[in-house]
Amino acid sequence: MRIRKVIVFVVILLLLGIIFTVGSISYESGVSYGESHAEEIRLSKTKEVESITSKKYASVIYLKNDTAPIKVNGSGRVNPGTIINISSEVQGILNSALDLKKGTSFKKGQLLFKIRDTDAKLLLAARKSAYLSALTQILPDIATDFSDQFDKWNDFFNSINVNQPLASFPSFETAREKNFIISRNILGEFLNIKSDEFKLSKFQQVAPFNGSIVDAFSDEGAIVNPGSPVIQVMRNDELEIEIPIPIKYMDKIKIGNHVDLLENENMVFGKVVRKGEFINPNTQSVPVYVKPNKGHKLYYGMYVQAEISFNSTELVAKIPRKAVFGKNKIYKLNSDSTIHSTNINIKSKDDTHFYINGLEDSTIIVSQPLINVKDSLKVIPIFQ
Repeated sequence: MRIRKVIVFVVILLLLGIIFTVGSISYESGVSYGESHAEEIRLSKTKEVESITSKKYASVIYLKNDTAPIKVNGSGRVNPGTIINISSEVQGILNSALDLKKGTSFKKGQLLFKIRDTDAKLLLAARKSAYLSALTQILPDIATDFSDQFDKWNDFFNSINVNQPLASFPSFETAREKNFIISRNILGEFLNIKSDEFKLSKFQQVAPFNGSIVDAFSDEGAIVNPGSPVIQVMRNDELEIEIPIPIKYMDKIKIGNHVDLLENENMVFGKVVRKGEFINPNTQSVPVYVKPNKGHKLYYGMYVQAEISFNSTELVAKIPRKAVFGKNKIYKLNSDSTIHSTNINIKSKDDTHFYINGLEDSTIIVSQPLINVKDSLKVIPIFQ
């Protein structure tokens, strides 16, 4: 029994020795082969990797040139079509039933403010009274020397009311009558009174349009002087947006072109009402003025995005925006399935596409972005 155990133990030791010896010899042989054939192994592995990674798939499309509306994007601020300062033309104390504060709205023809006119009215009434006295002095002479014209001048005399505007001045029938009236300064004083009546109307300021007060420079009860601004007002029903447009579109944009206006996801439509005939020296752009259609929800001071559309006879091709890289480059697919980068001329763009020219019909381009590629790379095209 003991002899059997000894024999088994010896056999196990021999097997372990043989395994260890064979493993050592194999390891040394492998290391020696690897050191002597390292470059060959590296090249073979590189070729295998390149053969795998060089297989690129690319989505491609055919180009087709056609006429298409050109769309130009821009942005601008909403401004009132009319914004003016209203000043007082006379001196006096400011009175108003309207609240002269920012944001106050008014209607056309509504009284905005008035200047206290008590003194001016009394002075005008006194001047008319003196005029009546002058007419009283010449009426007897008219009755004697111009009896056929007496009724006309007497009716004019009776029509005068010191609290009402003067009636029309009687017309002259003869040169003799004209010389007589002018020599008594009746016509000159009539014109002076009419001038004072016109000045009296300047003590009241009515609204020239529907609008609201943008700014106020004076308050109720303040003394204002001629020429001093009282309020700044804007017209609510006429707004416009100034959009700077690249100079290359100056001759193509016409009055009446359709415009899409976007503000906080609210779409408003409008049209071009005028364009500048000058260039902004700082931005090299042309100002284009857009009027929104009625029913809009735009307000003075808003910034909006604008897209101006106009027709063009020039042939362009529509390509996806994601096909473009480096601002103005795309990949063309050659007949041997290799790709080549090409510069493009972008005429216009929208949210999803560029409109380009200069490429022939049926040109095949890569429509999806590619990663880690270069010119002359062979790809497997997937036509869309």
